[in-house]
Amino acid sequence: AGGGGAPHCAARSAKRTSLESGVDISMNSVPDHQNLRGKNQLKTAGVVPLLKPSLWPAKESIQESTQQELLPQWDVACKAVDEEHRTSSASLRAVACTSDAVITASSKPIVKVWKVAEGKVVETQKLRHGAVGSSCVEVADSSSLVAVCADDGGIGLWDLRTQKRSGELHASLPTAWKAKFTADGNRLVSGGPSGVLNFWDLRNQALMCEISPEVPRDGRDAKRRRSDSRSAEATAGRRASNCVFSLAMSGDGRLLGCGRGNGMLCVMRLEDQEWVSHVQAHRGEHAVPVRGLAFDASSRLLLSGGDDHHACVLDAASMARSRPDRSLASPQLERFSAHRGWVTSCSVCPDPLRHLLVTTSWDSTVKLWDYRAQALVSTYKEHTDSVMACAFQPSQGQFFVTVGVDAHIVLHVAKEQSQALVPVNKTT
Repeated sequence: AGGGGAPHCAARSAKRTSLESGVDISMNSVPDHQNLRGKNQLKTAGVVPLLKPSLWPAKESIQESTQQELLPQWDVACKAVDEEHRTSSASLRAVACTSDAVITASSKPIVKVWKVAEGKVVETQKLRHGAVGSSCVEVADSSSLVAVCADDGGIGLWDLRTQKRSGELHASLPTAWKAKFTADGNRLVSGGPSGVLNFWDLRNQALMCEISPEVPRDGRDAKRRRSDSRSAEATAGRRASNCVFSLAMSGDGRLLGCGRGNGMLCVMRLEDQEWVSHVQAHRGEHAVPVRGLAFDASSRLLLSGGDDHHACVLDAASMARSRPDRSLASPQLERFSAHRGWVTSCSVCPDPLRHLLVTTSWDSTVKLWDYRAQALVSTYKEHTDSVMACAFQPSQGQFFVTVGVDAHIVLHVAKEQSQALVPVNKTT
């Protein structure tokens, strides 16, 4: 199911092979827990702890203050089943949210829009195109423009107001696994197996530039390739470890995070399109793709999840500050064990008063974390198979949704002590 080598495969038999190690790194293979045992004790060279006293209080103090805060209880409001996908054994691979809707992509050539109201999730639209599934769906801040990365490498654009396809983005490096809108909504960034980032002008639906992933020996930013360069020759020797498995855009529009197939977290300053950070965050005996990536509400911290079963917190903003000598700051990174399987996605609550992170996993669980304290808030076991993706409601973050191989959409609502955005009815 799903062609082209999208990072999330639906069928259990689908496989990918690392060109570096020659081992199967299929998301559908069973993780080797013994090989990953004790990885929480791994020390990354050149990385200093993130939680300095001058930045945050001690973890014990954070846990005490968290208990005192009147944080809402996150309840499971409902579980919706995509019967069309379940009957054909097709998985839900990706999800995005607007203020009152959920958009899902799957291993079938259908993108669906679901309305969130009265504690329920109801299907309202079907966007059909082509003959292959999708690996990513993203919504612009306007909540009307949707970008879909298809398994054949193309990027389709849809207008939710007209329910029609408004365009398609073509490039010399067509395969795109992930995409993100910039803060102004006028540009789109995409990446995939080549490791190259494509920057698109959405007003003209044209490719602006392509930026390579290489890290020069002098530590300065990667060499930029303009769209008129020889793309095929420039990418011929690029290793599979540079594959782009995840992208994240900071809320202030200044930084772009990139998670790669070798466990690296890369940060780009969008103002001048320069790489400012390449940090080995996730490690393992074999390839450790970074499948989940998100900035916090302050646009300072970059949070990630990978195939090493861990989540990481990187102070990206401090590394992006310009320095007269163009030197790079020492990365401030912390990591903690998150799941018993590969971390498939993560999403951060956009409310700056709630330091909450949602992670999903191949182990069929969803977890809610206080990422400041690295403390587990809740564990959800509503899915019957691997959970593939999650997304918070933008702006207020009063609900989040998860989707998975079982073709279920699970809605979690922040139930305030006084009132909830969506009345919670325990329906399925």
